[in-house]
Amino acid sequence: MNQHKQLANIFNFFIFVFLLIGIVLGSLFSSYFLFSLLFVLSGFLAYFLSKKNKVLFSELAISFLIICLGALLFIASGFNQKDIFFGKRQNIIIKVISLPEKKDNKNTFLAKVIRAGGHRQDFQAKVIDYSKKMEYLNKYQFRAKLAKRNYYGKEFYYIWVKRKALLKKMPLSFWEKAVKRANNYCLGVFKQNCSFKARNFLAAIFLGRKELVGQEKRFIQNAGLSHLLAISGLHVGLISLILFYFLRFFNVNFRTILFILSFFLVFYVAATGFRPSTQRAVIMYLVFAFSFFIKRRTDVLNSLGMAGMILLLFSPTIIYDIGFQLSFLAVFGIIIGFKIFPYKQQSNLLINYLKQIFLCSFFVTVFTLPVVSFYFGKIYLLSILYNIILIPIFTFILLLNLLLLIISPLAFFAKSLGAVLSWLVYIFQGLAKIFGSFSYSYFSYSFSPQGIFVYYFLLSSAIILFLKRKSSCLRI
Repeated sequence: MNQHKQLANIFNFFIFVFLLIGIVLGSLFSSYFLFSLLFVLSGFLAYFLSKKNKVLFSELAISFLIICLGALLFIASGFNQKDIFFGKRQNIIIKVISLPEKKDNKNTFLAKVIRAGGHRQDFQAKVIDYSKKMEYLNKYQFRAKLAKRNYYGKEFYYIWVKRKALLKKMPLSFWEKAVKRANNYCLGVFKQNCSFKARNFLAAIFLGRKELVGQEKRFIQNAGLSHLLAISGLHVGLISLILFYFLRFFNVNFRTILFILSFFLVFYVAATGFRPSTQRAVIMYLVFAFSFFIKRRTDVLNSLGMAGMILLLFSPTIIYDIGFQLSFLAVFGIIIGFKIFPYKQQSNLLINYLKQIFLCSFFVTVFTLPVVSFYFGKIYLLSILYNIILIPIFTFILLLNLLLLIISPLAFFAKSLGAVLSWLVYIFQGLAKIFGSFSYSYFSYSFSPQGIFVYYFLLSSAIILFLKRKSSCLRI
């Protein structure tokens, strides 16, 4: 009975997993008729078995129904058919999602393709803009060609915009205008108060503008610290904690803090471009906040499943996003890791903090290693140790960054704080450069898809055996 209750507590997570399986099957076998037929049959079978009180078989039928739903969602998205739009001139609507890099005769930037050939789309492409007219966070409609290139087995999409292309600027919603103003305000504060390198670094870690970071980016990547540049659940978690303690300092009650943080985090996700990792983190936070208001406990694995379900239902093609894959694997690894190796608090706060960084880094590395290797061709050996040194500095930089934005109207104090921030960023980047230049920080190796499957099969088997042995020891 207790085991059944535990399974019920992570019900959302199981639905998330079944949807994932279905989406993968839909990408392999894109037959809408087949999965529709199986969906209807499994629905009838689940109803019939439940009437006969065959609970186990009824639940299996429901699981298969959810798998079929995932496949249908993916096939309906038209992801497998988007290649038909490549190689011909057509009407395209894009949104500029990175700051244009200005060159002699062109600008280059990342854009989200919203529509192509009259069909709704949802993927990113690199734009080579010879018109040099498109601006950050604006939307445009024009005629151009979509192109696709393969590089080391991975697909990349491109759009070339001619110099005399007729660009139609599309209207922005009230929400999009607010996001654009917030981005421009933050960029202006960084530019006015910090050194050149510091302002680019702060724009990267707070707004997701990684394109502004120069060669320091290579050293950070070589040290296995790319997760600090990419806006992720780590940033959302740190920013939430900083704001929480800031508001508690002014004696704001807990319920009000939850409301303020909920609104801020939703806006922050929009301001940083609706990245899957930040969406996951914010949905998990909102699930926690909602459960607090209705006075009901929620399992963290269930919250992770809820976040995954929502993202997949709205965008099933998101499973091919690197950020989605790494974010969910990392959080799942941390949850399972602490279930297997429960952490005991120490009396010393600093030791607690450093131990938690070490354990979280270790669990994340174990669960994301083959995926990171597949996409980036490297296995990072010393990143766990680097995290222990650099994450405390990184946290302090984020804290002062938020404080700078708050006091920015006070010019003298903002300039002084900007100077401190510039110095901290200099230290952080200097340490990252030293760590990234070590010969043994990483070695080059790329997992094959088959290797990834074997790795996670062995890891899953080890976890199941360990949990079974642990539960049997507890019963004894």
